[in-house]
Amino acid sequence: MAFDPGLLRGANPVVIDLGYGRIPVTTVEWYDRLSAVYPDVKMIGVERDGLRVAEHAGRANISLRRGDFQLPITPDEAPKLVRAMNVLRQYEESAALSAHAQLIAQIAEGGLLAEGTCDPPGRKLVVVLLRVRDGVVHSEGLLFARSFHGDFDPRSFQAVLPKHLIHRMVPGEAIFEFFEAWEAAAKQCRASTSFGTRSHFVATGELLAQRISGVDHRRSWLRNGWLLWRDAVYP
Repeated sequence: MAFDPGLLRGANPVVIDLGYGRIPVTTVEWYDRLSAVYPDVKMIGVERDGLRVAEHAGRANISLRRGDFQLPITPDEAPKLVRAMNVLRQYEESAALSAHAQLIAQIAEGGLLAEGTCDPPGRKLVVVLLRVRDGVVHSEGLLFARSFHGDFDPRSFQAVLPKHLIHRMVPGEAIFEFFEAWEAAAKQCRASTSFGTRSHFVATGELLAQRISGVDHRRSWLRNGWLLWRDAVYP
């Protein structure tokens, strides 16, 4: 939780992993990481397929439940954090945005929705971060994250853009101009590839921050393979 370290502080914070798939591997791994820092965290894994839920028993502080965008939670389980990865990719844009609104309405005040897509190996992802304050949805930005396997090409992130941005990759749209600038920065920093993919990613992110408003260029984040664009337009 480098993005918001204080989000899960307090008594018994609830976190939801929506759409964990055939087996809840990511749910368990995520819980193990979070509970190492926040020992009181309660994890709820949600799947639409009742058979998947029935086949896998939860464990202490992990509950597996059948449900969808209407989260299977009780009134005292308002989640502080909801993650929905690879859930909305096949939906129409309007339906994806409606799902955002439905999920956010169930999150605790000040809580966070992280919705996005990753590639099959899990080495590259893009997530939109949405927060509700005073009943109003606020975008906290668009997070790009990757491992350092292989070369770095900003354009490779286009394949995993959230649904509301896929059809905006056309001239005149902010996301199009963002990628144009990112690609140009990557080319200008190509000499840094001699020090490895991580160095190229860091150098490119720092140069991009000089050209695009709202790019978070904290070196510690860039070195982890994270680039956050706080001024990304939503929806």
